[in-house]
Amino acid sequence: MQANQQDFEEKEQMRKARIRIGSNGITTDFILEYLERSLPVVLDFTNFSEAEIYLKKEKSTSLLQAFHYGELKESFWCDEPHELGKSALGKIAQMVEPRTIDLRSEQLPEINKVLVQHDFVHLYCFPIRAESGVLGVLCLAGKANQMMDEDMEYLLMETASLIGAVIFHERQSLESKRSIVMEERERIGMDLHDGIIQSLYGVGLSLQNAILQLDQGKDASEEQIGVALDSINEAIRDIRAYILDLRPRQLRDKNLYMGIESLVREFRANTFLDVGLEKDLKDVNILPDENAEILFHICQEALANVAKHAKATRVNIRIWETPQRVMLKVSDDGVGFDLAKINQRLGHGLSNMTTRAENAGGGIEVISIRHQGTTVLAWVPSRS
Repeated sequence: MQANQQDFEEKEQMRKARIRIGSNGITTDFILEYLERSLPVVLDFTNFSEAEIYLKKEKSTSLLQAFHYGELKESFWCDEPHELGKSALGKIAQMVEPRTIDLRSEQLPEINKVLVQHDFVHLYCFPIRAESGVLGVLCLAGKANQMMDEDMEYLLMETASLIGAVIFHERQSLESKRSIVMEERERIGMDLHDGIIQSLYGVGLSLQNAILQLDQGKDASEEQIGVALDSINEAIRDIRAYILDLRPRQLRDKNLYMGIESLVREFRANTFLDVGLEKDLKDVNILPDENAEILFHICQEALANVAKHAKATRVNIRIWETPQRVMLKVSDDGVGFDLAKINQRLGHGLSNMTTRAENAGGGIEVISIRHQGTTVLAWVPSRS
């Protein structure tokens, strides 16, 4: 048993030694790890010892080498980058069917002469495609005893197709994340401009007035300084609210009670508001982990909205259960808002909460009365 394990480890080390990776900004660690793990297995099965993958840069027509497997130190193709529709490799990438190049009869100047010098006779090229179109090319160098039959060709076509699907979905995921980041940056920029920056601007004006009123007497000047201090304290509260909102959190090993208690402690420390917490679950662990995480994040979002917008003096949080649901209520005594005239920033937070609840098969209700406060009521199924 120990000998078999040692043989396996030695084989893995030899395999890794034959892999060269160069992302060149065209791919991600996830894709490279996938190629590193999966492609050598396919090559071992098909008895090919040398392979390369060239990938198209996002929003570009250039192909660059991302992966090399084998003993050769040199690349199959010279003169990177390879342009789609222009270079030989770029034209192959735009094909649908695989292309076989006979290295003995086809003299393509872009193919490295080292292949022939090492007795390779064929270069097999499989376009990598997905819903988005051309993604790259999988190339295998074959010697005279490494011929391609129909079954092997079909397997490698499927391998190229699977690589394309992985790359496509990884890039789609990254694009979604970039979009979310840009939306958040825009939202934060609006909040900073309309809130904190305006407050600091007001501080500057108050201090300027205090200087101008020095000649009018101590009382007038002190009054302006008091206004400036109030504005500074308000800006500090706003900054603490953003820290509370932006810091990522997870329940990790905590249950829902422990997680919300942690949120409440941090909320109190940052806002100095009075917070009441009422917990009425017979067994906090009856709630599936994913649903507990959702209520935790809804509570976080609701508290962040209170800190940034409500101007409240007290917040009450209640968690309880019904026969089929676990309920969460977050209420404040703040200024409230008109749901029909909700602004983009506050609407973003409410949309996040609604999406989280509905994805778990639950729901959310928001009640807000001007100058009386806001209540967020959310619920999720108590069992999967």
